[in-house]
Amino acid sequence: MAAQYRRSNTPWEGTLLVRYSQPLARLGGRAAAFTLAALLAGLACAADEFNMAVTAAGISVGNHLSGPRLVAANLVQRPVLLEFWGVHCPPCLASMPKLEQLHAELAPLGLVVIGAHAQGGPADEVVKAAASLGVTFTIVENATVKDGGDFSGIPHCMLFDHLGKCLYRGSPFDVEAAARLAVKSVPAAVLAGRTLEKLTAFNELLRNEQLFGAGLKKATTLCNSKDEATAEEAAFVVKQLTARGRQMIDDAVSRKPAEPLGAADVLQRVANSFKGDPLGTEAAKLLREWKQEPDFQAEWKAGLQLAKLMLLRAKLVTLSGSTDGTFPADKVAAILPQAKRQLTDIVASICTRFPNSKSAEAARKVAEELALSVPSVP
Repeated sequence: MAAQYRRSNTPWEGTLLVRYSQPLARLGGRAAAFTLAALLAGLACAADEFNMAVTAAGISVGNHLSGPRLVAANLVQRPVLLEFWGVHCPPCLASMPKLEQLHAELAPLGLVVIGAHAQGGPADEVVKAAASLGVTFTIVENATVKDGGDFSGIPHCMLFDHLGKCLYRGSPFDVEAAARLAVKSVPAAVLAGRTLEKLTAFNELLRNEQLFGAGLKKATTLCNSKDEATAEEAAFVVKQLTARGRQMIDDAVSRKPAEPLGAADVLQRVANSFKGDPLGTEAAKLLREWKQEPDFQAEWKAGLQLAKLMLLRAKLVTLSGSTDGTFPADKVAAILPQAKRQLTDIVASICTRFPNSKSAEAARKVAEELALSVPSVP
């Protein structure tokens, strides 16, 4: 039986009900990963026992804690991946790097990822935990889904398509395939539900954030079209793309003090997506200026290394057969020397180069968990 975390009355408690007692040490590679995913799927009921009639329109995002700020309009015409999790739930913590990977890869294609904290505790503890895991997607607390409270364990994932239909409910470790399919059918969110009749190629082009700059350049030239309908659609595209780029820059600036890694990631996306446009130039200039600031530079560089460290740790936890998101102490000696050297090098780099960063504290915890020999820093 998999480890489960019980939901009592709000807020949810991180109470371990059952531990899986059968070791998976003999399983390796994909077999172990598959088995762990299957076990963690047991954190909630089978999919057919959930209310699949819930919709994205029923999501109340609650209170913002970190990551991009969201309002109801941000969820319209976008696939949404919502995970209920908790800082005192080891399987939840183990799932976060995976969700961050999906966010990094699929957000430019329209996916909105939300981590809804569902346990008690101070907000700053939640923010700190998310940051230590390298999370840059939206983290909220007190989120609800209308008629969606029919589950008793976390982590619990809900995936909605761009029309708001629920496609999946269950373990976050099993949601990737469905999430990838969801973004393939999503229309261009930047068009706010409008289908262009004249500039039909833009309906597909603007599904990919990385092509915004090219789309903006082309649409700008078409604003002077002699065909009134074409010119109107082009002006609409220019307006929507410009507003989107500006919103992303403003979001990055507001997040910079508390979330340097997430803020830098957003600016880099704007710089890449709007390359050759004033918006891209502005984002690239801001990012260069930020990187000249010692404090920002330290947190940003440390955060990048921590993200790599947490991904490596997550892979080890998966392969170990752990069912509670922690690495078993009795398997530390079995970590391959090459992997241990790689982990040690990353931890040492973070702790020696950026000893006072938020990432250094998280790196030291990983070193202690995996018995890594890291030089002490005065």
